[in-house]
Amino acid sequence: MVVFLMSHATLQTGTYNVRHIATGQYVVLKDTKRRSTLIALQDSHFEHLAWVLEKLSGLENTYNIRSFLQNTFARIGRSPKAGADLVSGTESCPWIIRPAGFSDIYFISPYSNLSLYWTLVKTRDGTYATLTDNPKHNAYWQFRKMSA
Repeated sequence: MVVFLMSHATLQTGTYNVRHIATGQYVVLKDTKRRSTLIALQDSHFEHLAWVLEKLSGLENTYNIRSFLQNTFARIGRSPKAGADLVSGTESCPWIIRPAGFSDIYFISPYSNLSLYWTLVKTRDGTYATLTDNPKHNAYWQFRKMSA
């Protein structure tokens, strides 16, 4: 496996791993069910770490985030509010992935609410990925392009 660190602000359609800056953990699916929870792990196999970003035409910084392993989309578990779990599902859900302002670090927000951000609230493996309304609360992510 070859991993490339992205060196520019706009992400292209492609396969990436999604790494949490504060913990160094990666977002993965908890299991292989069609509807699964997104959790954090320190490491795993390629297919578990891989997410396909699909840039949506005509919308700036807007993407679908799809699991390479399950072919399901990252979604919000319930209404978009702080504390909501991130899950996977069969229906696409657009996300805004925008630069956080420094060194290839990004915020991930629901398209419907830019004041919410992906986060991890704990540092242990298996921690659920959730939404926060505080961009300074462990809301920084890095995308590393993957190639087999």
